[in-house]
Amino acid sequence: KPLLAVALALFVLANLASAAAPNLPLLLTARVVAGLGAALYTPNASAAAAALAGPAARGRALSVILGGLTVGTVFGVPVGTAIGQHLSWEAGLVFVAAVGALALLGVLVVLPGLPIPPAIPLARRFAVLANRRVVAMVAFMLLAGGGSIMVYTYTATVLGQIAHIHGTGLAAALLAWGVGGIVGSFGSGWLTDRLGAARTLTVAIALLVLTLAALTVCTSMVLVIVGMVLNGAAGWALATPNNHRLTALAPTLPSVVISFNSSGIYLGQALGAALGGILVDHGITARALCLTGVAIALAAAAVHALIPRPATES
Repeated sequence: KPLLAVALALFVLANLASAAAPNLPLLLTARVVAGLGAALYTPNASAAAAALAGPAARGRALSVILGGLTVGTVFGVPVGTAIGQHLSWEAGLVFVAAVGALALLGVLVVLPGLPIPPAIPLARRFAVLANRRVVAMVAFMLLAGGGSIMVYTYTATVLGQIAHIHGTGLAAALLAWGVGGIVGSFGSGWLTDRLGAARTLTVAIALLVLTLAALTVCTSMVLVIVGMVLNGAAGWALATPNNHRLTALAPTLPSVVISFNSSGIYLGQALGAALGGILVDHGITARALCLTGVAIALAAAAVHALIPRPATES
């Protein structure tokens, strides 16, 4: 609980510092600090949720944390953009800090004290990576996240070239992706508790491959909306079951393995977006970009297929 509170406080202060930054170097520094606060919070919030819920409801508990992240992404971006357009970008950051402060108050007032496990030496934390299944699960998340975000980052290019969708239509497509993400985030926990993590991931990665491929032939607004909803659901349905099976592998180190999974997600997103930018800069067509995403997602599916399942899911 103290760590969650410190992480949120760091996030709030860094956003206020961003709004008050007098120059670009200080602004970028403040943004990095805000990212550190967020990165400290997310995996530990997932670990706390799993501890509070117990093994039987672990999937649903993890999905609530991811669902909050999804809802924040879906609604936070347009709200922040609107504030920035009508007031100032500084006001947008102050708004983010205010929301963070509200969350901090909630953690301090509502969250019960949680048992503190013994201190874990750094060497033992990294020793988790000696488990090949852990490494494979993190690699799966890196590839799946990279393939998904590479196409999503350049949605305007993809939909503009293939379906000639711009402006309001583009905004509607992005909103559809976000709504699908909310369904995938919450629904993946429900499925994980009923079907198991491995089967849920099989469904999600298969849907991700199919929807990335389908975007190459979606030329009407209706098809695009359907494709974006399903694509968002697939992309956001991956993290919860992967966290579930990681915590099952290392039940005494849940925050450690979840943090590795989060690192895999963010590294995959960074690399996917960067690769997409390089390809777009070199003139790749929108359809070829989508097919590149398909290839990366298929690589993730291959990694997933090679990970041994526990006896209870065989």
